[in-house]
Amino acid sequence: MRSSLPKNFRDLSLWILLLLFTLTPCVKGKPSALSAEAAMQAASDALNQKNYEEGLKILAPVLQANPADPELLNLQGAIFTKQDKFAQARVCFDKALQSSPGFFAARYNLGALLALEHKWKEAIDYYRTLLLEQPNNELVEYKLLLLLLHQDADPELQAKLFATDLPTNTPAWYFATAARRFKSGDSIDAEKYLTVARNIYGDQTAIYQEELVESGLQSSKK
Repeated sequence: MRSSLPKNFRDLSLWILLLLFTLTPCVKGKPSALSAEAAMQAASDALNQKNYEEGLKILAPVLQANPADPELLNLQGAIFTKQDKFAQARVCFDKALQSSPGFFAARYNLGALLALEHKWKEAIDYYRTLLLEQPNNELVEYKLLLLLLHQDADPELQAKLFATDLPTNTPAWYFATAARRFKSGDSIDAEKYLTVARNIYGDQTAIYQEELVESGLQSSKK
């Protein structure tokens, strides 16, 4: 049963981040990389189709054989997040980071849990710290900006994010500019930036678009 949390930041596409990483090679005594990859794909498909119990069922035997695999744990955590089982999701993300401390997807998703729990200050502080550690990570910078805009928080920090007048190396600058336009009520101009971003980056814009919609700054209607 879903909780009373509002739409904002609920249905984050956390699983998309998983696709940025390759599975670890197989070792003797464990399922092959192909079987693990097939399980990951099947579980991701189930997640995308909101068939959460099926996704967990698919992951169970692979996780039993690979209990410390960060990608598998992160995917399990993403499914728990969709089920509003935030405590269980946090355990998965923490385990993923114990196994691979630098695993970005799990670190990013831990911050998302704070927002889902309405711990807005903690979420903002979390992503601010993560951005200090990874100053060139434009997805983190974008996420932080969306949180600040959502909460009408720290205008000075907002102004420092994507302060350049020129596009950067990812779709983030276009989406950040659009988010600011949506916030100010200029949706027509905002959509122009999104159109340019999609024309340039194509499928790379998916996670940025999802975050924008879920922030509540843009209508879900495309």
